[in-house]
Amino acid sequence: MLAAAVVSLACTGVAFAYAGYSVGISALNPDELVGAGLFWAAVTFLALAFPLRAAVRTFIRYVTTPAGGAIFVAYITVHLLLYGFLLEGILAGIYGTNVFAVPAGFFVSTNLFLPVSLANVLFDVAFNPSIVMTIPPLFSAALSFYSMSAALLIGVLVVANVGKVKELGRLSTAGGRARAFVLLPAAGVVFGASCCLSVAGVLSLLSPTASVVFSNLWLYYGTYFLLPVVAMALLYVNLVSVAKIAAGVGSPRQTGPSWQVAR
Repeated sequence: MLAAAVVSLACTGVAFAYAGYSVGISALNPDELVGAGLFWAAVTFLALAFPLRAAVRTFIRYVTTPAGGAIFVAYITVHLLLYGFLLEGILAGIYGTNVFAVPAGFFVSTNLFLPVSLANVLFDVAFNPSIVMTIPPLFSAALSFYSMSAALLIGVLVVANVGKVKELGRLSTAGGRARAFVLLPAAGVVFGASCCLSVAGVLSLLSPTASVVFSNLWLYYGTYFLLPVVAMALLYVNLVSVAKIAAGVGSPRQTGPSWQVAR
């Protein structure tokens, strides 16, 4: 019942985004703002409440530690900055504008993708609102609810993975057998988190002009939408693997599902 209600909320968000076309193009379209907010709040809740529920438990235990809190804040900050630069480049490519053509400051706006179609409504949900922070000619970044949602989910998985790897490292077994299993899981955490940031970082360093972005627009789209999903999948698989190893090392006679036990 809860899942159905949250899915209905996400669908309501898409409906609001569609209704935004009746308002037309404006600096801040309220339907687009509410629609994107409802949709990504629902998606984030569904992810945390169901597939990532065990990860959330581990995250809550470790994010309150100095190391866990620092890792979480650092990852969220870097992710939002890099994907903020990336979104600025995408919007520059779509609208053919100079990303530094606006005065310094902080402002929120919405974009309406025309003509009306299902694909463009989904773009509205994905890119709205644009929360822009700019200090021309040094800095300009645009955040969206999508990038915030992705940063939160990956941040939770990174901290949960680090916590599980630390638990594995603390297991006391004969001859330090548990510590021999730590290296690969730790490498998995680094790889899962860095794959989401490395390509985004390279693209963000490119000249943020409309001509540069437009010629590589689908590369920007792929990086912006797919890399966070790939990172989540890699980190989730790594978390499950570490939990299974920890359950096997700590309870060698356990015959039940190790992922459930490790939670």
